[in-house]
Amino acid sequence: MSADAAGPAAGPPPPPGDAAPGWYSLDPQTNAQAYWDGQDWSKTRHWRGTGWVEDSAERIPAGTAAVYSSSYAAITRPPRYQSTAGGPPVPPASPMSGSPPTAGNQRPAVQTTSGLAIASLVLSILGLFGIGSLLGIIFGYKARREIRESRGSQGGDGLALAGIVVGFVTLVSFALVVAFWIAAFATIRSASSPLQTQAARCQSDVQAVNGALAAYHADTGSLPIPTSQWNSASYLSNYGLLTTGTQGDTFLAHAPPTSHYVIEYDSAGNVWVAPANTFELSYTSGQDVAVNGNACQAAVTG
Repeated sequence: MSADAAGPAAGPPPPPGDAAPGWYSLDPQTNAQAYWDGQDWSKTRHWRGTGWVEDSAERIPAGTAAVYSSSYAAITRPPRYQSTAGGPPVPPASPMSGSPPTAGNQRPAVQTTSGLAIASLVLSILGLFGIGSLLGIIFGYKARREIRESRGSQGGDGLALAGIVVGFVTLVSFALVVAFWIAAFATIRSASSPLQTQAARCQSDVQAVNGALAAYHADTGSLPIPTSQWNSASYLSNYGLLTTGTQGDTFLAHAPPTSHYVIEYDSAGNVWVAPANTFELSYTSGQDVAVNGNACQAAVTG
C-alpha cells in the first residue's frame, strides 16, 4: 500500500528514555509549551501574563500536531483537515522532529523582576516629601502594564501593586502633615498678631510721654514731679501735670491706658513700662524702651 493510500503519516517516535507524559517547553521567547501524552503531542498552551492558557481543548491528531524543533524555533498548528483535488478532505501529514526537553509543568524559561516595580516600592516607602510617593504610584501603574504585556517574561506585579498602595498612603500622610503645619502656623500667627499690635501701641505711647515731658520742660524750664508714688489711685493724677499743663497748655491728650501695659515717669525724665495693672515704685533700666528695645513686648506678654 502506498503512503498516499495509507493516510496521514505516523506520529513522532517516543522521546528518548520513555519520558513521562507532561508539558514541555517549546519556545521560551514566546512562552509556548506542548503536552506529551506518552504517544503523541496532544495539545499546546501559552503563558498569558497571569497563568497558562491552553490553545485548544481538542486533542491534536497524531501526525498533525504542532511542529516542534529542537532549536525552540516555533510551534505552529496546521489546519485540522486539508482538501485534496477529487477526493475527500484528509488530515495533513506533518511529522514532528526532535525530542522534548526535560518534562515538567514549567513556567517560562526565563523571568525577570520588573525594575519599575522595585523602584515603585522603594520610592513610595521613602516618600521624599511627596515627590517619591507620586513617582512610586506612576512607576507602579507603568510596571503592571509592562508585566501584563510581557507574556510572563517579567514578574513583580505584587511589588508594583504594593508600591501603588504605599505611594497613596505616604502621599496622603504627607498632605495631612503639610495641612497640619499650615494650620498651626496660621493659628500661631493669628494669636501673636494682637500682641504685636499692643506692643506697637505701647511704643507709640512711650514716645508720646517722652514728647510731653520735653514740651513741659521747654515751657516751664523743669520736669514734672509725680504727685505721689505710682499706683492705681495716683496714676491719673500723676499724669495731670501733662494732660492739663500750665496756663491751659496741654502736653499730653490723655494718660496711657493700663489694660495692656503701664507707662510711668519720674522727675529725672526717665520713662519705663510695666505689665498691665502693675505699678513700679522706681525706675528700672530694663523697662526703659530707650535701653531695652523689647521692653514693650515684655510688658504686653506679662
